[in-house]
Amino acid sequence: MLNRRDFLTAVAAGGSVLALPRIAMGDDTKPAKPSERTLVLLHLNGGNDGLNTVIPYKHRRYRTLRPGIALDRGRVHKVSDDLGFHPALNGFRDLWNRDRLAVINGVGYPNPNYSHFRATEIWFTAEPEKSPTYGWLGRTIDTKPSEKPLRAIALQKEQPLSLVAGSPGVVTMTDFGRFRVPSGLDEVTKLYKEYGKLEGTQGKVGQAGEQAIRVAERIARLRPADGPFYARLGQDLRKVIALLRADLGLECIQLSMGGYDTHANQSASHNRLLAELGNNLNAYQQQLERLGVADRVTTVVFSEFGRRATENLSGGTDHGSAGPVFVIGKGLNPGFHGAYPSLDDLDRENFKYTTDFRRVYASVLSHAYRMDPKPVVGAYEPLDLFAS
Repeated sequence: MLNRRDFLTAVAAGGSVLALPRIAMGDDTKPAKPSERTLVLLHLNGGNDGLNTVIPYKHRRYRTLRPGIALDRGRVHKVSDDLGFHPALNGFRDLWNRDRLAVINGVGYPNPNYSHFRATEIWFTAEPEKSPTYGWLGRTIDTKPSEKPLRAIALQKEQPLSLVAGSPGVVTMTDFGRFRVPSGLDEVTKLYKEYGKLEGTQGKVGQAGEQAIRVAERIARLRPADGPFYARLGQDLRKVIALLRADLGLECIQLSMGGYDTHANQSASHNRLLAELGNNLNAYQQQLERLGVADRVTTVVFSEFGRRATENLSGGTDHGSAGPVFVIGKGLNPGFHGAYPSLDDLDRENFKYTTDFRRVYASVLSHAYRMDPKPVVGAYEPLDLFAS
């Protein structure tokens, strides 16, 4: 007997992806009605310099540690009595002023790893003490079984470890057109049409398969959203908005922004990166709110590690440990969470973490997925990030 898994396996082999039958006849031009919550994860690949992103502009040690790359106090976007944003982060200042931004300070874990590869594995699995197997979001998917064939999308060529699961339903993509059902599956499609005429389980499977084909074609017709977006991140966010507007029932969308490994000449490159980050995310959040889908979307921005507190001889910073995590959306308890790492008590020029990153994940799981986070990340207490 044909079943859903057989069909999905065949489609995946052909390079296409299916989504839920319930949205097969939808209209992409209309705002989606709020349904399931979606977590959007943005990885700042390379290790973002947290000290020059969220700046303790009054601290006497800030300029001592960084005589060449410290930001002038007068240029910082001051958002509290002692902390402010990099001057390029106009978008974050605007999100902050609209209560759409929560900043978690000093996020890290014990015995930090300074290798990009291993540190990324740790953040993607939430299991620092183990060899990588399933990702933390993959375990989330496995913990919440579902008949949905499409549950998460990574906007990249290779599947990130965070989304590796024992269950099906996770795909990667860079182009909506690749969702088109391959012509080689025409016979399978016809077979499902025949099964759809039958009674009982076979009929239900056939009907679901036939509808899923139509959905796959619908996804192939999606177009990136319009808006004031620019650079690579902006192009990816246009796709994220299109996916969210289509109301596919996605539980997670992950994307990445590279360039944050700022070992030399950091000032100019970091300024450009943070401007691209803040401006695009601010426009993205405004677009979600205009479309009426913002209530069901939480966006988390993180990096695999921060940078050292001291600058190096090349006008940059080397691999560090703890750094800030940003949560964007509606329904937040906005503002700062967690203690800022001490600039006076460093560990070999590195910050000592003050908030375990698994507490951030526990908060997101409790809110976005309405689930007990313990089976996924262990007994870590959620932060008070969300008002509802």
